[in-house]
Amino acid sequence: MAQLDLERLRAVVLDNRRGGDARPRERRRQVFVDPSGRVLVGDDVDADGARQLSEVHQGVFAAP
Repeated sequence: MAQLDLERLRAVVLDNRRGGDARPRERRRQVFVDPSGRVLVGDDVDADGARQLSEVHQGVFAAP
């Protein structure tokens, strides 16, 4: 099973926060969770598996 890159997750969340984008449209800037609780960032999601995922609202992440 693939491991979540926390530095990549941090970079995505901070970039979205700087841009004021709580619901980014670009896949590479989105964060998802699957039914088993695994967190996926942007391009790690394939088109077939996307239907089983929930998008994580950027407000879930605490402000600095």
